[in-house]
Amino acid sequence: MPPTRFHPYYGKNIILCDDNTVAFRKASFAHAITFSEKPLLPGEIFLLEIEKNERGWSGHMRLGLTQLDPSSRFPLPQYALPDLANMGHSWIFAVTKSHNNVYDYEDLVDVGPSGERRSILRALPRLQDPRSGYEEDDDDLLSAMGPSGSASSVVTTSAAQLEAMSSRVGILPTDVGSRIGVMYIRNGDLAEMHFIINGDDQGPCATGIPYQNGPLYAVVDVYGTTKQVHIVQLYGVATLQSACRDAILQHIAKTAVSSLPLPRKLKEYLMYQSL
Repeated sequence: MPPTRFHPYYGKNIILCDDNTVAFRKASFAHAITFSEKPLLPGEIFLLEIEKNERGWSGHMRLGLTQLDPSSRFPLPQYALPDLANMGHSWIFAVTKSHNNVYDYEDLVDVGPSGERRSILRALPRLQDPRSGYEEDDDDLLSAMGPSGSASSVVTTSAAQLEAMSSRVGILPTDVGSRIGVMYIRNGDLAEMHFIINGDDQGPCATGIPYQNGPLYAVVDVYGTTKQVHIVQLYGVATLQSACRDAILQHIAKTAVSSLPLPRKLKEYLMYQSL
């Protein structure tokens, strides 16, 4: 199976490298929108790891789904929020340091006089447009995080893939090394979007997504303090070694690995602390 990559159409401040699996913002904090190369399948996780941050900015990466096809090369706005969201057919949220709240997409849009869906992001308390001269306060950033859901909701993801997203002790969602994924799950004729934050399914952060109206691409804005991200590969062909780890982790909790009568190196491998 080919690796998951970024689409070759992206904002003017983005540089792609490592076979289009790494996105780096070369300047400013704007014009850094990127997309998944291909639409996501139901239950498929598009997983990113933050590799570099840049001090001096406020705000962090934006992430979500869009039915706007990057292959059509439509004019890209400066920002995913609020600009791309205002174009419609997109469900995008900001990543914040905390993940205590969840916002339903239905609460974040208004219906215009012609029935169009419009973002109401600027109506949120003290949320500022980046072009106003300063950026959002972290506490006011729109969050797509919520109470942790069970791993069983990620029904198509193996134990090894879940461990690849696993929690890092003391790490914040916006820190270097944090792994953040987005996926959608069908619910009848509609779908709901989930974020996976360092191994924890945050539950639905957007509902009522008309997934049958068109393919859903992951959309990433390498914004603010987030300087560089790379795609974590979850769906390649497993080696025998990783397949054995997968089988073991299906029968034992990660917290119990340290008590196994195994050499330290093997324990580190099972806990994804070494290759």
